[in-house]
Amino acid sequence: MRVKIVFVLGILLLSTTVSTANPGGKGDDVRSRDCAGSCHASSSSNGVSTATLDIKFPNEVYAGLLIEVQTSVESVDVSSNNLVGMTLLINSDGAKDLPANDGWEVITDPNGGTNNYVEISDSFSSFNIVNRSWTLRAPSNPGNYELYLAVQHGTPEGGVAMSGISDSKSVLVEEVPENLPRLSPDWEPTNTRGLGEETTITLDTLNTESATVELMNGAEVIVIPVVDDQFTIPAAVNPGVVQWRVILEGEGPTQYSPWFRITAQAPAWDVDETALYVQSIALFLLCAGLVIMQRPKNEDDMKDYDNTNHVISTVDTSHDSDSTNAQTPPIPAGGIPEGWTMEQWEYYGHEHLEKLARGEF
Repeated sequence: MRVKIVFVLGILLLSTTVSTANPGGKGDDVRSRDCAGSCHASSSSNGVSTATLDIKFPNEVYAGLLIEVQTSVESVDVSSNNLVGMTLLINSDGAKDLPANDGWEVITDPNGGTNNYVEISDSFSSFNIVNRSWTLRAPSNPGNYELYLAVQHGTPEGGVAMSGISDSKSVLVEEVPENLPRLSPDWEPTNTRGLGEETTITLDTLNTESATVELMNGAEVIVIPVVDDQFTIPAAVNPGVVQWRVILEGEGPTQYSPWFRITAQAPAWDVDETALYVQSIALFLLCAGLVIMQRPKNEDDMKDYDNTNHVISTVDTSHDSDSTNAQTPPIPAGGIPEGWTMEQWEYYGHEHLEKLARGEF
């Protein structure tokens, strides 16, 4: 029994981190459509989404440079949590469809990460359009490329996983003009920051004589000076997102960068699963030790709690007494007294024999 208890405790403790749930979605990640569209249910059980999907590119896309891509989802009713998974892909085959396979790099996704699959909670309905921006680095080789937007979501009634994918959206990636003012191909923006922290960003530019930063503050656009290729964004008091872009001027055409987004967020819990497993094992060993400590140390201690001989002796004594009482007295030569029955003789015959021996009759 003790072994069973220890075993059950161990299973419960170790299972705390083996199983991880993700209520309301699977979480942002780098995923192909085959996974993003059928992880909640098999592909055969998915329904076809009625959403209208679109992708919009800037007028000019240069090889290896950053661009802003706008995606839209409209005319779709979803489940009560208003959650829709969006995926950027390079084909609709469900294999080798990650943007990186064509040289695209996700610099900032709509949630501030670097994933091609994100989960968005918004006012999705058959009457609304939900737009989201992605910052991508274009492939380094000029040419014609295609991107797709795929979605997955629930239904108002629940029970069915809906998925859909847009038509292919083509884009021409051009060679970069030699004198084009631009950000360095190795430069990447800052996506996140803590609360109460000013953020100083250093720009790395090419063919640029001057740079100006515009910071979007609600509907207002604030101009921030750039000194020695650096500028500072004021600290955020509350969690939220600020957007900024840089205007680059030089001999070539003036260039406007994409709107970059910085998400201010409170420090998240840093969970180390290895540490959790070690703690679980330690607690398991502690429980096992406590159970073992409750066991008697040796056989002498066991004898203190062993009443078997006493019980057997008591039973034997009781049995002998009952056997003695149950013996019928011998019947004398003259028979049992007149008027007695055998039942009376069995109970009182020994008294009659004792009186005969004393000569009382």
